[in-house]
Parts: sequence; structure tokens; C-alpha cells
Amino acid sequence: MHIAVKSGYPTVQDNGFVPTGRPRIGGTAVVGGVHLSTSTFGTASFWRLAGTGLALMVMGGTALVLSYVVLWIIGQATDIPLVEMQLQIAGPAVATSYVASQIFVNLVTFFLFLLVVRLTPLAAYHGAEHKVVHAIERYGYPPREIAREMPRVHRRCGTTLLAGILPAFLIAAPLLLVRPALAIVVVLLGWTFRYPVGARIQQYLTTKEPSDKQLDAGLEAAYRLLDDWHRNPHRQLSPFVSLWHRGFIQLLTGVLISSQLLQWAYQHLHIWLDW
Repeated sequence: MHIAVKSGYPTVQDNGFVPTGRPRIGGTAVVGGVHLSTSTFGTASFWRLAGTGLALMVMGGTALVLSYVVLWIIGQATDIPLVEMQLQIAGPAVATSYVASQIFVNLVTFFLFLLVVRLTPLAAYHGAEHKVVHAIERYGYPPREIAREMPRVHRRCGTTLLAGILPAFLIAAPLLLVRPALAIVVVLLGWTFRYPVGARIQQYLTTKEPSDKQLDAGLEAAYRLLDDWHRNPHRQLSPFVSLWHRGFIQLLTGVLISSQLLQWAYQHLHIWLDW
């Protein structure tokens, strides 16, 4: 068997996989590709990472508009001012009803955001990222055939962390008004079951099966990152530069810029929809 992975990159021979030494790798799906990184090297450009932050906020804005429509329809059928609660202009007078309605609004909005992500190519690149990272962790430089067989769920995905902390904001925070003890239980349960819940969110919402082109984008990033690391495995950088290679700063830049635009649009949403 001889499988050429990509011109200029390692190949697989009958005697197994080429270099197996590898660092601990993190990654994220980006617009049109995959960003893989260590604390010393990264693969995506500033603009692609910042653009991904912008895209995530656009998805959040889309989810808000969809939730407005869904909550308006449910509110019309139940006479509960769900839209008014979402816009923070009114709500049920009874505290328990207010809390229950707020939790419902939060969960609907969050679910629709995950659904929007699922419907975009970003979910497929997210799936490619997980498959490639799994393959690297097991084999080093994997060909497409091996990466294709890897699972889309990864234990170290940020989705797992979100599954552990979001119950505190979406459910426990409103509950503090009426049931503080129950709010604490929700926080503890959310953190305890973050792995199984996060795995299911990944499987059904935040990732999907990538095309060959999307998987190749992940593999290309993997080979580039591993080549850089093998040339200088003991590279030392400052904490700021390490964060830069991870991509957090660039993503946050895109999120902050777009959040200002989204906040302005959200403040005028009810006016536009009424019109």
C-alpha cells in the first residue's frame, strides 16, 4: 500500500506511519478550514480566526432572531410575554412563573444557536478537526482513510466545558431568585455530567460528518503543525505569544468587534420586526 497524502507532506508506506512523536494539540474549526495549535505553533491566519469570531456572533444574532419568532408564536398561544422577557421589557408578575419563563427563553435561544451552528459548514470543519486530532493522538501523521474512521466526539472539546458551566447561567442564575438550594444542585449536576452531555451536544449539534475536502483541510493543518513542531520541539515562548498561537486572542478580537454591532442591532430588533 502506498497512499500519497498531499504533495510535500509525509506518505504512508507498508511498514506503518511516519513520525509518531507529537505534542498535545488543540484546535478549533474556522471559516473555511481548521486551526490546529500547540503552545508554540499555530496554523490559521489572524484574519481567518477573527473572521470566525465574527461568524459565531452572526450565528448568535441569527439565533436571536429565530428565537424571537419562536417565542412570539408560543407567547401568542399561551399569553405568556416570552418575547418581552427576551427583550427585557416585561415578564410575569409571579416570581415562580417569571423564573420558569426566563429559563425557557434561555434554553430556546441556546438550542437555536446550536441548531444554526449545525446547519453551517463550520460544524463539518469542527467534525474534521476532531477526527484529525484523534488520528494524530493515535498515529502521528495519519492519511485521510485513517482520519475518516475517527470519532467526531472529543473529550477535550470546548463544548464539554460549555456543557459544564452553561447550566449555571441558563438555569441556575434565574433559580437563585426563588430556589437557591435548587440552583446549587443544578450547578453541581451540570459540572458532574459535563462529559456525557457535552458528547451528545457534539454528536448531534456542533459537529457533523466532513466532506473529503473539509477533512483534507484538517489534515493539511495537522501536517503543517507537526512539521513545524518536529523542527523545533523545545521552542519556548511568552504566555501572550502562546495564547496567540492558540488563537484565543484573534477569536476574541472578532467576537468583540462583532458583539458591538450585534448589540446595536439587538437594541433595534423590536423596531424592525414591528415594522
